[in-house]
Amino acid sequence: MRRGLLLATMLLVNAVLLSGCWNASDIDNLDYVNAIGIDYSKEEKQFTVYLQLLSFEKVAKTDTGNKSTSTPAWIGIGKGKTYVDAVGNISLEAEKRLYWGHVTALVMGEGLLAKGDITDVLQTFFRFYELRYTMWVYGTRSKLNELFIATPNFEQSRLNMLIHKPIDNFKQRSYITPMRLNDFIATYYEPVQTLLLPAVSVSKEVWHRNDEPLGSMRFEGIFPFRQNKSEGFMPLEQVKGLRWVEKNTNRAPVSVTEKGKELANLRMRRPHYSVKIREENSKPVFDLHVKVDGAITDLNEQVSEQTLCRQAEKIIEKEIRETYENGLKLKVDLLELQKHLYVRGAKRFREYDKDKDQFVLESNSLGNVKVQVEITTAGKYTYRMYKD
Repeated sequence: MRRGLLLATMLLVNAVLLSGCWNASDIDNLDYVNAIGIDYSKEEKQFTVYLQLLSFEKVAKTDTGNKSTSTPAWIGIGKGKTYVDAVGNISLEAEKRLYWGHVTALVMGEGLLAKGDITDVLQTFFRFYELRYTMWVYGTRSKLNELFIATPNFEQSRLNMLIHKPIDNFKQRSYITPMRLNDFIATYYEPVQTLLLPAVSVSKEVWHRNDEPLGSMRFEGIFPFRQNKSEGFMPLEQVKGLRWVEKNTNRAPVSVTEKGKELANLRMRRPHYSVKIREENSKPVFDLHVKVDGAITDLNEQVSEQTLCRQAEKIIEKEIRETYENGLKLKVDLLELQKHLYVRGAKRFREYDKDKDQFVLESNSLGNVKVQVEITTAGKYTYRMYKD
């Protein structure tokens, strides 16, 4: 009798201890947000929040190889005087509890970026405990609802699209470096550093399903930030020099021409750069040294390897100087030259900063730009076979 009572007591205790997460929600009873878009209307003086929601059924089908004929887009749109009000208006009509732990992309609309200081919005966003700092962050000039309903190729999950997985795109064409939210936060509050927010857009020029054009995403430029404010939009053509000061550049194409005739196409990768600071007329001057490897992807004329290297070096130097000059027009430091000065001595930086606006660059602040190109491969053929 006593033994049976003891056994029953132990079973009861185990049942209590092993009852699991008694307050957990079943996955079927949650709606999963996987992207957030925030915009602001100056005329209406209100925020608009766009939520892209995830269908686990679609993810399961694509992971197992079973593909359906369509990829539905579930978008929630809410408006309010604040970001919190806008999200709250979406929650009012949500059939299930919204879960934010799977958000992998934050996209800020052009209206929000043009608002000025957006620190209050960002701090409210960062404060929510379910959101993770590893999500990707972007700006856009496109309509956010059009961006979120862009169609993935081959009826895949939307989690495979550019805003959720930008690294594959960057590896095959390294122009704009993707940015995670933790890097955005760290750079946003830096006193002299320019934040380069990647800009994405929707295009229907490339991909088609039969004869039907499909909206797909692409990088189109950057939104540079200085002192917690966006300084406007810069298209890709104005910032080509950024890839030569990015150590993760994997594939940067360069077309070598002479007298309007294309000589060769090169694929550059793994740039290494250093900055030397000197003083002229009591002002800082920055000398830039870039070393980069290249591969021949196309050779149209019988020219020497040395000629190709020299021509490529001139092109890269030109892109770097043009990018620097384009940044000066918006008073932003695209090449992060000021950062090198500041980390070597904040006191020294403040001595140069006469106007107290945390900007010391002028048109002649970029001094010598030395570029060294080394061609390491000619693809599947040797360089001699090309010439013969």
